Amino acid sequence: MANYNRRDFAKLVVLGGIGYTVFACAEDAKKEKPTTTKTTKEAAPTMPELLPENIKLYQKADAEYQELTVRFNKRLQQSPTYIAHCFTTKGVSDAVKFANYKDLKVVVKSGGHSFEGFSSSDDGLVVDVSAMKKMDWTPDHSLTVETGCILKELYDEMLPKQRILPSGSCATVGIAGLTLGGGYGFFSRKYGLTCDSLQAITIVDGQGNILHESGTSAILKACKGGGNGNFGIVTKMRFRTYQAPKFFQAFRCKSYKLDTQRAKELLQTWFRYTKNLPNTAFAAFVLNGKTLTILITNYSDDDKGVLEMYNALKEISDKATIGSKRPLAKALKTFYGVQHPIYFKNACAGLYKDFSEIEGCIDYVISKVISSRGLIYQVNTLGGNIDLEASEKRSVFPHRSYPYLSELQSYWDKPSQEASRLAAFQEVQDRFYKHGIRAHYRNYPDINFKDFETAYYGKYLPELKKIKQQLDPDNRIQHPQSISV
Repeated sequence: MANYNRRDFAKLVVLGGIGYTVFACAEDAKKEKPTTTKTTKEAAPTMPELLPENIKLYQKADAEYQELTVRFNKRLQQSPTYIAHCFTTKGVSDAVKFANYKDLKVVVKSGGHSFEGFSSSDDGLVVDVSAMKKMDWTPDHSLTVETGCILKELYDEMLPKQRILPSGSCATVGIAGLTLGGGYGFFSRKYGLTCDSLQAITIVDGQGNILHESGTSAILKACKGGGNGNFGIVTKMRFRTYQAPKFFQAFRCKSYKLDTQRAKELLQTWFRYTKNLPNTAFAAFVLNGKTLTILITNYSDDDKGVLEMYNALKEISDKATIGSKRPLAKALKTFYGVQHPIYFKNACAGLYKDFSEIEGCIDYVISKVISSRGLIYQVNTLGGNIDLEASEKRSVFPHRSYPYLSELQSYWDKPSQEASRLAAFQEVQDRFYKHGIRAHYRNYPDINFKDFETAYYGKYLPELKKIKQQLDPDNRIQHPQSISV
């Protein structure tokens, strides 16, 4: 693995590093009527007045352009024709109108963590909202955030007020992309997906119209699991927040020099005991080469299922530790992960109902991970209150019934290592596909997924295509795996 040590990888793969997310699911206390407000559409594209307080436009010769092209994934550094650095919703609207005037495709960038570089391109216009970071509270503890906010900024705002938004742990992930694709993490099994806490949005459509959506709006629903760069640019989000727990505790079991059989037995045990975890607990199985890390977290005094799982795994692991009950703000920083650009390839490796769905191919997968440098296979718990009927009706996230989400990861530090790492990665993905694994999480995309629209959106794809036709009939907003008109 070249220059990454075990501590670096712990930061990367156990809920830190690349793209961990969370969801929140309880219903709003008040039922809202759907609202839609929009500006009058222009008859034909005209050149907007690009005021510096709203937007600054950069091209390749500009020094600021180079800074704005940097993305978290060093494997995918692109060079768009223009970057529109936006400071207000009006600026985003003007950027889209400029793209219509110049006949440019548009991609959207907030945190810049897209696994496959969908927040940039090698042509067209990038609408960059990373400078939009305002946050406002209401008396009922709802929080409105602009979509340039990243998770560590949100936690810095919320935790001193003893509030949380169930949203993941990677410090530099943007709240926008995380929420629009679903979102999950430590607090998911109690509060649901991040998108389930979303109450209202401001969104700019493919013509530059500004819309305000809330309640039972079909557009708001479409942005709860289906809004990642597909049909509009969200500039503001209002979230319900929750009382922060008093403590956070981590349990870890480690195993070394594993062979395929022993790793498989540990995975089977992990699956068996996760079924009895309380909704305040989370668990991850992380196989990094021949080394296995099992993480269990909890933030409640209800630890019966947690201790049963920990004790069972302790008996068959090489090392086991129970962390202290730490204040949440300090505990979360442990999982903030690497915060600078790195070379990597990450993607969903399927959502599962139980171990039986992968039993026929898991020996091959484990063997490949053990024998391939830099390859990591991880399985995380979903379930709990993610799978609520009320949340299902108010979102387009299609995978709530799956209690497990897996991901495949690979890291390297030299461009010369890329080809071999990607080849091993694709061999595992191909084996899962041949075995019938078809459901995938939109926030963990893979450019090589076959029939990606159905894999990400399932039964909601027709509904999302209608929203696309409504908001962006000219397909102005697009990336390689965006929803087609």
